[in-house]
Amino acid sequence: METHEFPRALALGLGRGILHLRDHDGHPYRELILDACLHNRAYDPQVEGSRAAYMLEVIRESREMAFFTGAVLRSLFDTGHDWDTPQRFELARRLAQSGNTEAREAMYAAFKAAELSASDVAVEFIELDGINGLLFVVGQIGRQLTANASRWEDDFLVEEASRLCGEEPVDAALQDAAKTNADVRAFLDGVKEVRALRTASQRPNAEGLTYDQIRSLIESGKAGGIVVRWAEMASDSDLQAAGHDLVQERDPKRLISYLHMFRKRPFPLEITALLNLVELPDGPIPRHALRALANLQDDSVRHLAFKLIETSSSERGYSIDLLVNNFRDGDHRIVETWCDAETDPDTVNAFSRSLPALFAAHPDADTEKRLLRSLYEREPCAHCRCSIVECLIQLNALTEDMRRECVYDSYADTRSLMKVGATS
Repeated sequence: METHEFPRALALGLGRGILHLRDHDGHPYRELILDACLHNRAYDPQVEGSRAAYMLEVIRESREMAFFTGAVLRSLFDTGHDWDTPQRFELARRLAQSGNTEAREAMYAAFKAAELSASDVAVEFIELDGINGLLFVVGQIGRQLTANASRWEDDFLVEEASRLCGEEPVDAALQDAAKTNADVRAFLDGVKEVRALRTASQRPNAEGLTYDQIRSLIESGKAGGIVVRWAEMASDSDLQAAGHDLVQERDPKRLISYLHMFRKRPFPLEITALLNLVELPDGPIPRHALRALANLQDDSVRHLAFKLIETSSSERGYSIDLLVNNFRDGDHRIVETWCDAETDPDTVNAFSRSLPALFAAHPDADTEKRLLRSLYEREPCAHCRCSIVECLIQLNALTEDMRRECVYDSYADTRSLMKVGATS
């Protein structure tokens, strides 16, 4: 890898960034690395998670461990409700587990000073100190719940602690602490209240619901994802009725619920209504309409796929999906051209997620290998890159350079794929 390529490798979380630092001075990249330590630069942190493990390897290979460690620990006292804070605390936890006592002390002091309650931060104390760590964060959170009646706390921490330390030891420790510690009692009361509310608001099972019941849930705004499961089991006549209601619906939220029904089942009526929805201003309704159109085989759907590309539509990421059921000879080359020409990260991400369905329905191993190798270099999401790596392994098309750097990828599942390959 050339030196000028390091910033891109670090931004994408590619393992070649770590490999590069083994043979090059890390000092010129000091500010770049520091930024990536203090800020979670993942494309989709909710899916990809923290890059703490990756960044710890980066700073070790930079040979400026003391500088970065000090900066990370100071940053714990300047935190907020964002994706950066969990990464900073995970980095500190990993440092503490490696024997850094200053990291442990800073974690506890910062959590107490900032009055943090975010579960994805608090869980680091359980990872670090087990039940003792749990009791510490539970006490801090309980104190906040007592001081602010509008706050609430779900049972994520209890569930995670049970997974890490065992359900019975965790329950026993919490119940014992609650006898003498009002803050722990407040936490447990809050968790109990949230669990009761969740049980009371639990949606009915989709199986056995009539269409009239589904329609009532949609009208009351309580349908949620149940409509997708219901539609999978629905009769053709019920889907016809739902299609007619969709055509007549004008309320955006209810319209989205109706569109959800046709994510997996084909829309049974004339498709002009769906095509018209695509023409609405950019937003969720056109996107859900495109998902419904992708289920259909129709020349107008194929035409729409090309129109989205030709007009550089913000929704062009759906074009490959629209071709799966409307494929013609020569389309492999067309899709390859679309992917090669695309520069927008969101659209590149959408294309890479669409390719598995395309090649499952219309196999072409040579084109698939070329496309996946190309998208591996540009896919902004490390989770989606992992899927690309998995496909390349199945095609026996993962290059040795890719295999070598995937061992150090920012996404844990990608690294795991390499371990499985080494032992299989």
